[in-house]
Amino acid sequence: MRAEIQSRFASRFVTTNAATIAPTRRHAARLWLALFALSLAIGAPASARSESTHPKTHPEVRIDTGLLLGHTIATLPRGGQFLGIPYAAQPVGRLRWRAPQPAPPWTGTRPALHWSHACPQKPSGWLPQMLGIRAMPTSEACLFLNVWTPDLHPAQPLPVLVWIHGGGNVEGSGQWPPLGSPRGSPLAETGIVIVSLNYRLGALGFFAYPPTATPPTGNPPAAPAASEASGNFGNLDQIAALRWVRRNIAAFGGDPRRVTIAGQSSGSEDVCILMASPAARGLFQGAILQSGTCVDSVYPTLPEARANGARLAHDLGVPPDSQANSKTDSQASTHALATLRAIPASRILSAAASDDRLDLEPMIDQRVLTQQPALTFARGQQSPIPVLLGTNENEVSIFASPLVGGTSSRPKTQADYRAWLERKFGSALAAQLFAAYPVPTRASSADVLRVFNQMYSDYDFAFSAWLLARDTVRAGQPAWLYRFNYVGTGPFAPLGAFHSEELMFLSRRYWKSWVRQPADAALSRTLIAYWSRFIQTGDPNGRNPASHRAFGLPAWSAFTTDRNNCQQLGTRFSPEPLPRVRDLALFYSELRHRLPDLPAQP
Repeated sequence: MRAEIQSRFASRFVTTNAATIAPTRRHAARLWLALFALSLAIGAPASARSESTHPKTHPEVRIDTGLLLGHTIATLPRGGQFLGIPYAAQPVGRLRWRAPQPAPPWTGTRPALHWSHACPQKPSGWLPQMLGIRAMPTSEACLFLNVWTPDLHPAQPLPVLVWIHGGGNVEGSGQWPPLGSPRGSPLAETGIVIVSLNYRLGALGFFAYPPTATPPTGNPPAAPAASEASGNFGNLDQIAALRWVRRNIAAFGGDPRRVTIAGQSSGSEDVCILMASPAARGLFQGAILQSGTCVDSVYPTLPEARANGARLAHDLGVPPDSQANSKTDSQASTHALATLRAIPASRILSAAASDDRLDLEPMIDQRVLTQQPALTFARGQQSPIPVLLGTNENEVSIFASPLVGGTSSRPKTQADYRAWLERKFGSALAAQLFAAYPVPTRASSADVLRVFNQMYSDYDFAFSAWLLARDTVRAGQPAWLYRFNYVGTGPFAPLGAFHSEELMFLSRRYWKSWVRQPADAALSRTLIAYWSRFIQTGDPNGRNPASHRAFGLPAWSAFTTDRNNCQQLGTRFSPEPLPRVRDLALFYSELRHRLPDLPAQP
């Protein structure tokens, strides 16, 4: 499904090869998200003391690389928003396809008032609905993060949420989703410091090519140097941002010992990868995974990833032996890599988008990932932290919708559906899946599509969330599993509870064609309450049952492997058995066929 999701994302890359690290101002009309715009702190702590006479609407914070000037709004008068903070050196020129390096310090005061450019990517068919724009300004100089704090000098340090955006690991930015705006930030108003970040995407973020991906030595593996790096550059960027949070978040009122990482779609998959990564161990204490994990995938090995990199180089007209007088393969590869680094980003990403056989995704590089994540979780070797996770009932319906520029090639008849199952799963499992997700002989095309979407949503989303919840509990940590099933009205109604829908209710920023209804407010209020309590305490119920009941939140029972329970989130908020568990178990046999080292039973 990863390939289908990525193929749905946009059609043309817009890039800027600027080597500057200065953030660029955007006109407000080009933003669909102004994440967590917050207000000024009255006075500053010692770690963030103002060194000039700026008005109170512009708080200052000192971090390890220099002094930042932020901005505030009225809804959170003791906090501030700080946009476009460099957390690493910009990966341009010779730093393309290298591990992130330290951000250079600056003198004076650096304005942190405007969004940075997004990392190079295609414009997406989703953008008009979500942002009201057709493309985002982009640049390779994109390793920036944003901070929103409700209080720069709290009595006690505040919990921290680090958001990793989705977009198939080929698009998106730290502006996604719109969890805040100049009018306020629902999640930040609950007393949470928010961090969002950009990270390298697509062929610039997940590319292995000698000598970019030299296996590390030592146990644990040594940290990557500038000249030798994993091909998982996007994940390395995320780890660098988490290390920045550990060093600097206290200056914004945050607690570096209470960090929750969260993401949606591929951002959720990246959260899962960080949980499996020895390199990220200890950088966070909780995780929220919305519609995506890493435990249902078999990722490329480093040799396989290098073969993909060589294919992309060939597509760009740069074979490994491009240096005519090379004496060694290493010299040839080094010259070829230098040639690749000189090619404009727009050309690289266009070449990658044009080759359907390329598989540029996270890889088993022996640095970020030392083994298949499914094995890490099955063996209980992931970060030992509580998780909140779940999926939406009709995840895949949106990918084929013209509302986001999608087109459908999905089965329309029973025969088409049977043939699709056999191609995907083989005859034996296809027969079992058809029995679990049946289509009558004379079914209408709408009925065929409904069953297909249910099967595919279970296969690509619900199955992996259920599996990760089981792995988490077996490892001795609590998991809270949800099923989001809220159906909108208007043009979105036929899609059911679709992929990304829940983000509107966490942000209270709705897509352009969304038709508001009274129940939206109750759903938003409940999701924000559950999420904020989990970030604050590691439990969506919080630590104060009386306060929980006073707020009117139904209790959310932790997942158990015998009950296979989840929390329904929609027009009702109640515990229920996870639907179709026996059917989900069928997909485990397919995963185990691809990864025989998994246990016999999930």
